[in-house]
Amino acid sequence: MKKKIEKYIREKFILPVLDSRAPVSEVSLGVAVGIFLGFTPTVGVQMYLVAIVWTIYRYIFGRHFNLPVGVAIVWISNPLTMVPLYYLFLVTGYWVIDVQNGLSYEHFADSLAQISQSEDTLEKISEGTRFLLIDLGWPMIIGGFVYAVPLSIISYYITKGIVSSHRKSNARLAGMSYDEWRTQYETEH
Repeated sequence: MKKKIEKYIREKFILPVLDSRAPVSEVSLGVAVGIFLGFTPTVGVQMYLVAIVWTIYRYIFGRHFNLPVGVAIVWISNPLTMVPLYYLFLVTGYWVIDVQNGLSYEHFADSLAQISQSEDTLEKISEGTRFLLIDLGWPMIIGGFVYAVPLSIISYYITKGIVSSHRKSNARLAGMSYDEWRTQYETEH
């Protein structure tokens, strides 16, 4: 099982970054965008969000980041990691906005019981939506940002160092300078 997990991580997260031929800064920014969006409570639409950010970044700001890398990295949150990450975001969000006793099981169960006891279907829908968006949604979004912002910044610099080192190693193995290797193998947007 451990070997399968390691192989999955290598194939899905590491190789797309190391095998990319985009400039190091574009690969690093792709990782940062993927990490940022991967640490938001948006599983199911994260790949689309990466594409939207890429489009805005490219056509409005005239800059580039590596889209395939961003899409690959966003899978750091997926159906398997979603529940623990969302719970972490929720707990952190409640802590940040200082909701006292807002996350207890009793509070959660009482809120659901209160919603389900309503006789009016429209009221159930309205209260259920309010509970999901206000009681759970905002704290989860805030908690996600607590992790998304620093991790995306850190991942940019870590990726920049790792990819540069990997490419310099490839250049040495090919018997050429790093600049020669970049000219031959790196592709511009």
